[in-house]
Amino acid sequence: MKVEHETKVPRSPPAAGAARPATTPVGDGAVAKTVAEIVKHLRDDSTRFAAVAPGRLDVMGGIAEYTGALVLNRTLGDHVCVAVQRRPDDKVSVTTAPEGNGAAATEIPISRLCESNGRMAPAEHGRGSGGSTRHDVSTCALGGLTEGVRAGLLPLLSGGLSICVGSTLPDASGSGRNAAVTAATVVACAAALDRALEPLAVAAVCQRVENEWLGAPVGMADAVCALLGEPNTLVQVRCEPCALAGSIRLPDDLLLLGVDCGVTLADALEKYGQVRTAAFMGRALIDRIIHHEGVKQGSWDGCLSRLSVTDYVERFRDRIPTKMKGKDFLDRFGETGDPLTRIDASGVYKIRSRTEHHVYEHARSRQFVECLSRAIRSADRHALVEAGELMYASHWSYGQRCGLGSIETDLLVNLIRRHGADADIYGAKISGRGCGGVVAVLMKSTDQALAALDAALGEYVSRTGHRANVLRGSAPGALVSGAQRL
Repeated sequence: MKVEHETKVPRSPPAAGAARPATTPVGDGAVAKTVAEIVKHLRDDSTRFAAVAPGRLDVMGGIAEYTGALVLNRTLGDHVCVAVQRRPDDKVSVTTAPEGNGAAATEIPISRLCESNGRMAPAEHGRGSGGSTRHDVSTCALGGLTEGVRAGLLPLLSGGLSICVGSTLPDASGSGRNAAVTAATVVACAAALDRALEPLAVAAVCQRVENEWLGAPVGMADAVCALLGEPNTLVQVRCEPCALAGSIRLPDDLLLLGVDCGVTLADALEKYGQVRTAAFMGRALIDRIIHHEGVKQGSWDGCLSRLSVTDYVERFRDRIPTKMKGKDFLDRFGETGDPLTRIDASGVYKIRSRTEHHVYEHARSRQFVECLSRAIRSADRHALVEAGELMYASHWSYGQRCGLGSIETDLLVNLIRRHGADADIYGAKISGRGCGGVVAVLMKSTDQALAALDAALGEYVSRTGHRANVLRGSAPGALVSGAQRL
């Protein structure tokens, strides 16, 4: 049977227009069950609105989003649900889904989020206001509401709101949970407050919450997937500036699965920040070289990832130091110009390797799209092998060039790779911010491939003692499914 290749913009509202996110039915049985559990925590005497946003599987691109790379994401079946309800007492409450025998709740007056002149308070006013459990979830919900008002997507609050958040996403696996919470909060609040939304403006709010409220220097790709992703579809996002670059519908016989390795390193965010800082140090040096030589660099638009590999190798690589003390860099060049990171004068930064990861990763993402498209269009098995090799190369670069690998994900990828294309398993790689978390796997949906994956996961569990959880399914984004009126 011939499999047709489909490249299109997601079926969600176009970025140029605004869309009202209310009254569209929400997804399948698993999603409906989550919605039913969440709304129990709201009163049943007035209208409630619920929105569901999926987690994301980072297939290619990953951390290179902040240097302009092409990022390829697919939605997960695991998701976040946010239900909201208006209230008359000038308070905002956030309740997180039951953990154990109860639910963690936060309640604050609107005045804590709004200054006396009606403007929204700085992000610092919301920090630390979460409950003792799942602090990031409460912070994301409050941040989404506050930043949504600040951005003009939501009206200034009058009365109050009750917000309840539930999630089937793993807490610390790097599956885009924070962006999903914020996205679902804004979509549900917009429905309750009768406001239309512009998708990329919502994604910008999600990014601001992660940057300013959670201190995570990330981009918008996670949020775009949570808002506009469609089931079993690879979403292409070109970053800096953020723009949709189309999507690729996966045929039924081809799987992109996520496997949570059960471990995320405690210093993951710190390491991620260090890699970002070093990459922007490299960018600053390249910018100085270009301007010093006075030679027009046709491919240079200030985004590191969009340098061609050839230009980088021939003109810049050997002129970038392998490592440098933060103090020495500051003394000679000053800060990098990146608003979300600062150079630690006492630190040592591996500038060259961190810089070149981003150049090569963007190239790999583009090649991956070409290989995957060819495989789908012409049933070219060799193209799947090539796509898988690009994933393995990305995994190596995460660990060796960026220092964002982990013993567990290396073992898991090696065990999966051992079965190889003969078992219909083509590629695997660490995803997201690295340092553990989720491994993305490219494979056929055959009994042979599924048995091979099960065998690899069984050996992983026996050797590490950590449970490896397969993240199955693929749900629509919050603006694709719409909000539900209950």
